[in-house]
Amino acid sequence: MRRLVPAWAVLSLAAVVLLSCEAVPLGGRGSFDPAASRLLLYIHSTSPSPPEVAFTIESIEIESADGEWGTLVDRTIDVDSRVLAAGQRFLGESFVRPGAYKAVRLVVSRASTGGEGERVSLALPEPEGTVVFTRQLKLERGESTVLSFAWDADRSIEKGYRFSPDIAMEVQVHSARGLLLFVSNSGSNYLSIIDRSLERVVGAVTVGSRPMGMALNETANRIYVVGRGSGEITVVDAVHLQVLDRIVLTTGVDPTDIAFMPEREGAADGKLYIVNRISNDVTVVSTTARRVIGVIPVGMRPAFIASDPERRELYVVNERSNDLHIISAVDDRVVAVVPVDQNPGGVAVKDGSVYVFCEGANRINIVSPSQRKVVSTFTVVDPPRRGAVGFGGRLFVANTAVDTLTFFNTLNVPTRTIPAGPGPIAFAGDERRNRLYISNFNGDTVSVADPFAERLLKELRVGENPYGLLILDR
Repeated sequence: MRRLVPAWAVLSLAAVVLLSCEAVPLGGRGSFDPAASRLLLYIHSTSPSPPEVAFTIESIEIESADGEWGTLVDRTIDVDSRVLAAGQRFLGESFVRPGAYKAVRLVVSRASTGGEGERVSLALPEPEGTVVFTRQLKLERGESTVLSFAWDADRSIEKGYRFSPDIAMEVQVHSARGLLLFVSNSGSNYLSIIDRSLERVVGAVTVGSRPMGMALNETANRIYVVGRGSGEITVVDAVHLQVLDRIVLTTGVDPTDIAFMPEREGAADGKLYIVNRISNDVTVVSTTARRVIGVIPVGMRPAFIASDPERRELYVVNERSNDLHIISAVDDRVVAVVPVDQNPGGVAVKDGSVYVFCEGANRINIVSPSQRKVVSTFTVVDPPRRGAVGFGGRLFVANTAVDTLTFFNTLNVPTRTIPAGPGPIAFAGDERRNRLYISNFNGDTVSVADPFAERLLKELRVGENPYGLLILDR
């Protein structure tokens, strides 16, 4: 027999829904609200060698479809053409009511041109220093959207005395643009999307709470994101930049990292392996069934997982038990436990060897997966936390505790150690563009490095506590 829902319950639920919608302001800062839409605001220069022009943004506002204006950014921001020519700048984050919008405006309070000591004030745009961008926007509940202002400083002074900013507003679109780099921002509940050809943030996707590790299914163009706070896997369409599905993790405590193992080479489905730091195990999820199908006990405080599709094995390092667990993806069981040095925090696979980065011993262990033992060890100056292999078999190591990066040659000999951003933790390499990307967990940035010149080139501002990096090539 069907149970009838009392009328008072229906009315109460409707009231709650209405109140929750009204509670979302038209615009403003604050903590993440799943009932709101998030706007991420950036500005970049389109002039490679611009004249010296500077202006001050007093506020950024948005107009709803019914003509109501709300404030997105209410603090003064100084913009300098020479500084901006070096890279994109983050202007702010705001949460707004979902719905239709028709315009955005910048309010400019000052503008000037010329070098230091020779600054000349410019007349402001009319009326009252405002620059209005008419654009129809549809902002959905719970989604994140990037708005970018593209400024051409060369064409922004009119008649030699008036500041007439040549700025175009670019809105995130759900389509592929060049080669993409995805960044999981564990403190912001969204992925930042960087166009590597432009080297700037072009989009964002809201995912589960505290997103950490990511894994790519290249055949299906899907990204699997671990939500440490939500206890779920968010499945993201890497082509259209939208959430496709959410898989609840019914087992495991404190999920952090993830690896994908296809059923066979080129298969569209397979299994996900999720590291659980507190419950000391690995959760196995079938992407076909979209549910948990097993749990594999490992060592104490598992820190990271890597996969080798050719051997159909996974490698888990455990910080407290100081060992490496080797898991067979054929039958999802541990086939070997290899003792390593103290406090292993990361692992990388190179030329049939497994590199284990032992932060507590300032050592890197090389494990033979076939012999199931450490076959070589070398000591480094700074404590290694994570590492990656690429660019012809070279090794790159993040020394997270001391904020440095170490570069190695193909013989595993360190060639240079340089200062890095705060808390470097993950790598991604673009070999065609000669770029190495490093997420800085404590700096809210991604560093761009030249792996051959062994130097940092620039930093890109992303969300809070960026953790994982994942490259999409197509």
